[in-house]
This record gives sequence, C-alpha cells and structure tokens, in this order.
Amino acid sequence: MANALNFGVAGVVLALGCTSEVEPIQVADVCPSQPVRGPAQSALLPQQEWIDDFESGDEQIMRVDGRDGFWVVGADGTALELTAETSTRCAARGGYAGHFLGGKRSDWGVNWTAVLKKGSGNQAASIDASGYSGVSFWAAVGPGSVTPFELPVGVTTLDVAWNGGVCTKCMDFYRKRVTLSTRWQQVVLRFEDLEQSGYGLPQTPLNRAELVGFIIWPDQPFDVWIDDVHFIR
Repeated sequence: MANALNFGVAGVVLALGCTSEVEPIQVADVCPSQPVRGPAQSALLPQQEWIDDFESGDEQIMRVDGRDGFWVVGADGTALELTAETSTRCAARGGYAGHFLGGKRSDWGVNWTAVLKKGSGNQAASIDASGYSGVSFWAAVGPGSVTPFELPVGVTTLDVAWNGGVCTKCMDFYRKRVTLSTRWQQVVLRFEDLEQSGYGLPQTPLNRAELVGFIIWPDQPFDVWIDDVHFIR
C-alpha cells in the first residue's frame, strides 16, 4: 500500500446521546437533512474521551490524554476527485465537521484516518485504548448520494498498520459496515464487533492496547460527512 499522505483536514465535536433531547439547526440545502445537536450533557463528556471535534479547523486531532496525531489521507492516485476537509457548511454540532468526498477509482482507493499519535519518522505509533469499549461518531452522506449507503469504518492497530512493522500483508483493518443516510445519525462501533476481512497476514485479534487510528475506507464513490468522534467506555 502506498504511504499515507497528510491532506488538509480537521477535527470533530462530540455528541454522546443517551436521551432524546435535541435541538435542530439550520444549514444550507447541500447539507445532510435535519442535523441535530446532541444532548446538552454531551458538553460534559470527559475531555480524555475525545478523538476530535473538528472545531480547530485544521487537520490535527484533539490533543488530549497523550494523543497528538492528525487526520491523514491514503490514496492510490486513481480517484477522479478527492476532498478531505474541515468544513463550516454542514456541522452536526458546533461550527465545523469533516467532509470526505471521492469518485471512482481503479485500485484500492482512498481512506481517511485519524492517526492517534505521531510516530518517529515513518513508523506508526499507538495509544493504549484498553480502557474503552469502542468509538462513537455522527455521520451522514450528501443529499446527492444513493441511499442507504454502506461504509466500512473501523480501527487500525500496530498489527495491521502498513508502517507498524508487524504485518506482511497490511491494512486489513478491524471494521464494520455501517449504513448511512442523508440524515445525520450517531454511529457506535464496539471493538468486540469489529472484524478483519481475511486478506491480511497475519490475522490477529484486535489489540486495544496498541490502537493506531480510527479509519474510514469507502469501497464506492462517496460523499461523507462526519462529526463528534470520541471513545466510549
């Protein structure tokens, strides 16, 4: 797999919802329909559980609990179009959201990863996420998308990262296919529900103590919006 490249992107804001309390906000016609603010108490979420809230307006994830990484794009170079950005147009909550858009490709395509910790040189680094049970985020697809839209999302570890120094056939990340629509929705990924596809070598159980990144890897043309990315207990 080609080396991943930095590509102007940014953070995310959290919406951990366990109540039905929501507040609609107005957005442009080109945005996912009826985005909502998460429950008010989401603002009280412990800081160390955030991955990113896109409110910084750049490609760096939130610097909390020893995490200092960036949003990184990996691309095979065949996509007809590619956008990976922090946008003020369509936030689910707050002022910014992540926007990932791409067209047809002829090889392995493109992916977008919140790399959790900067490595040394070209080597992957990891964080210990053994205290968490998964990742939550808000997501939707653009109004022009065919729905329901399925999207592979998951995490990478040192065992599967292309620059982790372990795998011989890499990037068989731990994933789940989630179904998105043109309406913002909260997605919860439990680590115990994530599986490799089977092509990577070696195949190994997900090691939460060596988590490298949160990854989005579309397998069809896509127009994805994402916001409020955080760990869950």
